[in-house]
Amino acid sequence: MTWGAPIWFDLWLAGMAGGAYLTGFLVDRLSGGANRQLFRLATYLGIPLAVIGVILLVADLGVPIRFWRLLTEFKVVTAMSMGTWILLAWVAIAVIMVILWWAERFVREETSRNMQRLTSRLAGINVVFAVLLMTYTGVLLAVSSQPLWAGTVILPSLFVASAIATGVAALIITALIATAITKGGWTELKLAINQLTGSTDWAIPNRTVGQLAKTLAVVIVIELVVLIGYAIWLGTSAMVGAGEALNLLFTGVLAAPFWIGVVLLALLVPFGLLVANWGKEIESKVVWRAIVTSSACVIVGGLILRAVMAIGGQI
Repeated sequence: MTWGAPIWFDLWLAGMAGGAYLTGFLVDRLSGGANRQLFRLATYLGIPLAVIGVILLVADLGVPIRFWRLLTEFKVVTAMSMGTWILLAWVAIAVIMVILWWAERFVREETSRNMQRLTSRLAGINVVFAVLLMTYTGVLLAVSSQPLWAGTVILPSLFVASAIATGVAALIITALIATAITKGGWTELKLAINQLTGSTDWAIPNRTVGQLAKTLAVVIVIELVVLIGYAIWLGTSAMVGAGEALNLLFTGVLAAPFWIGVVLLALLVPFGLLVANWGKEIESKVVWRAIVTSSACVIVGGLILRAVMAIGGQI
């Protein structure tokens, strides 16, 4: 199959959904449930991202009826089939969780506790699908015969690191927007949110946002290390075409998007902004803007990374 623009966006959105969900889940669990709203926010954020990913998969098929054929079979070695089922499974569980959260306020206390236990179990199950969302494309590319993709576990690791980075970044921006809405005067918007989610209080503490910003900086370092390891592997691999694939990224037709879009935009610029404002109070407009800017850079850079890797493997 041809990995065109719809596939780049699908990989980007699905990875971001999985990364945001995994981040929200871990932050909530590690804090003993003190960040439940952040986890719920991550779930609400991930659903539209994953749904758009499914729509892009359908669009890439050209003839939408072919999509229904994917639902009647499951082929692990087929990117389209595997990706569709993982996306649908994650979305289905996430939607059930949202419905249970919404319904809790209409039932008796004992029933509500049972629903909360069920939601907790579903949340744990969906972590597995979130991880699969981040990894399945990298694994499928790595088992191909293309020099830029093939023969290494480093490529799936790069996709996972990028997915977590974009997920954390998207969660930071969403948390800041949710907090602004909660504390602002948008009465009608709050009413609409309350009807959809059962709550108008979506304020995320500044301390939590600050911790997410630090987490983002750490994940960026991990992603950079993995990218360097990937480049070293290409440069030293005995695989036919590996050296040419590396040159394609470093000095060839993909050099500009690789160096500017991936290395600078996705990694170095946001890392520099985050480190420069490390430990400062987020109430400062300068710090707030630095965090938003770095998060936006990571998100856009994550898309460019997927486009570069998809294009490079097909040249």
